Amino acid sequence: MSTWLSFRLIVDRILGAILAVLTAPLVGVLAVLVRRHDGDSPLITVPRVGVNGQTFGMWKIRSMRVDTADGHASGLALTSTNDQRITPIGARMRSLHLDELPQLYNVALGQMCLLGPRPEAPDFVDLENPVWRQVLTVPPGIAGPTQLIVGDWERSEIDKDNNGDAYQRVVVPVKLAIDRWYLMNASPRLDLLVLTSLIRHVLPGGESKRLQEVVAASVPESSLPILSHP
Repeated sequence: MSTWLSFRLIVDRILGAILAVLTAPLVGVLAVLVRRHDGDSPLITVPRVGVNGQTFGMWKIRSMRVDTADGHASGLALTSTNDQRITPIGARMRSLHLDELPQLYNVALGQMCLLGPRPEAPDFVDLENPVWRQVLTVPPGIAGPTQLIVGDWERSEIDKDNNGDAYQRVVVPVKLAIDRWYLMNASPRLDLLVLTSLIRHVLPGGESKRLQEVVAASVPESSLPILSHP
């Protein structure tokens, strides 16, 4: 792990704790709305693979209907564009990524960081793969460059074949290649580029191609999603 990442993980835990406290009222309001909508538990944890391959519970505000005894939605961990399991209020939260806010508690606990590779469900992680082991040397992030590069393409691939086979065979290797590149080149300058790209991504008309250009020049595998979604 680079010196920058080691330093940033400490800072992330501090910022995560502060942001978790500051956003707690909003999380509380959303939790009440979810409970009033369908009467079930509004906060859930989903299994994800974290640092050194250890599974942890990633907090989320529930955005899907409950149809299992443990308060979760049944079915595959992948979510398609028009997934019938998503509730109306869940769709609105997802569009603004508000369902991810409780993950700030995971950051405060050191299970996640603010910026980094997104955590994957255990079904799609191969700990025998040396690239996976390299990517899992640091805690996963709430947000990262891979989302900006493969997001639309990933959703289109899931929509075409949401049984998980194509996702694991086609999408995961591309995500891994970008995640590995990010960790090998992590620096204040790169994190600033990722952060500004994420902010511009959520603003109307604010898309930035700079991160895409940097990744395309360094990660040949990224050409597939980039060419698919110019």
